Amino acid sequence: MNESIATPYVDPALYDIVYSWYHDDLAFYRDLAKASPGPVLEAACGTGRILIPTAQAGVDIDGFDLEPAMIARLKAKASAAELKLRVVVADMRDFTMPRRYGLITIPFRAFMHLSTTEDQIRALRCIREHLEPRGSLVMNLFYPNHAYIAEHRDQRMLEREIVHPVTGHPIALWSTQRYDLVRQTLVADREVIETPEDGQPVTHHYRFTLRWVYRFEMELLLRAAGFTRWEVRGGFDGRPLLTPEDEMVWTAWKD
Repeated sequence: MNESIATPYVDPALYDIVYSWYHDDLAFYRDLAKASPGPVLEAACGTGRILIPTAQAGVDIDGFDLEPAMIARLKAKASAAELKLRVVVADMRDFTMPRRYGLITIPFRAFMHLSTTEDQIRALRCIREHLEPRGSLVMNLFYPNHAYIAEHRDQRMLEREIVHPVTGHPIALWSTQRYDLVRQTLVADREVIETPEDGQPVTHHYRFTLRWVYRFEMELLLRAAGFTRWEVRGGFDGRPLLTPEDEMVWTAWKD
C-alpha cells in the first residue's frame, strides 16, 4: 500500500475531496448571508465550499483563512467561476479588514480549532470590532456528547465511503478519535484510502485537534469579548437546543 502524509489545511485538493460531500449547512449560511443588511465576512473560509455558492447567489461577501494554500485554491476556483472576491490570508485571532460587516460567520466548527481561552476571546473581540452596529456573528459547534465519546473513544471507524469527484475512484474515510475530557479536546486521526483501477490503494493520513466548549462556557466567552446579547439553537433548522445530539448554532449581536 502506497502512503503519503498530508494535512487537509495545507493540501487543499485533499480537503476538497474529503469534505465535498457535506452540504448540511450550505443553505443555512447562504440564506443567512442573503438576508444580511450589510456585507458579509466568512472567517476560516477554506477553499470556498460555502463562500463561492454564497457569492454566486449575489451576496457581497469577503473571506479569509489562515492557510495560504486554501486561499490560493479558493481564488483559482473563483476565477474559474468568473467571480471577483476579496479573500485574504489572515488569522481570526488578529485580523484587519478594510470595512465593517452586517454578518460574520464561522461555519463548519472552525472556531473549535482555537485551543485556548485566550485565543477564543481574542478572536471574538476581533470579530466584534469588525461588525457594524447591530451586526451579528453566527457560528456552529458540536455539543460534547459524553455518551458518544464513551462509545467511540479510540476506536478506528469507517466514517464514510465516497467517490473521488475527478477520477471516480472509490474512497474510504476512516477515523480514530481521541478525547481528553479534562482538556476538552478531540484529536482526530484520519485515513483517506483511495482505490484506483489497478487495485493498489493510496492512503493519505492527516490529523487535526478541536477544543469543544459547553453552552454556558460559550456565554462567558461572548460576554468577555464584549457581546451582551446572544442565542443558541439546536440545529440549522432553528430548533431549540435540547439534547447532546444537537448541533449548537450560536448568534451574537453587536448592540
